Amino acid sequence: MSEDAAPNTHDKVFRLINYREKCPDCDVAVGEEHEFDPYDGGCSKAICLKTGYQRLMCDLDHDHGREKWTGWSPGLIECEEFGWMLAPGWPDIPRLYTEAVWDPEQGRWVKPS
Repeated sequence: MSEDAAPNTHDKVFRLINYREKCPDCDVAVGEEHEFDPYDGGCSKAICLKTGYQRLMCDLDHDHGREKWTGWSPGLIECEEFGWMLAPGWPDIPRLYTEAVWDPEQGRWVKPS
């Protein structure tokens, strides 16, 4: 196996290890909207589609949207893509929140240009 192929193989195995068919908080399946509760915000894994931050902690006066469970914890894919992992399975979320920019049209974090 060439050195170029090794990181791609590692990423694929890594993602399978972290993939969850159901949200670990609200138990919805992949492709379903996270549970929402107007009192407490609902699922702790759901993100605000306007800001990219955790929906239940977003106190801004706007429609937060109804994010769907993807199978991966919020920010994991972007941290993997940007090489911002603290250790296998541990994305550097503080770095993601401070160095990346949320793109509401794409519904994901992007590196600033």
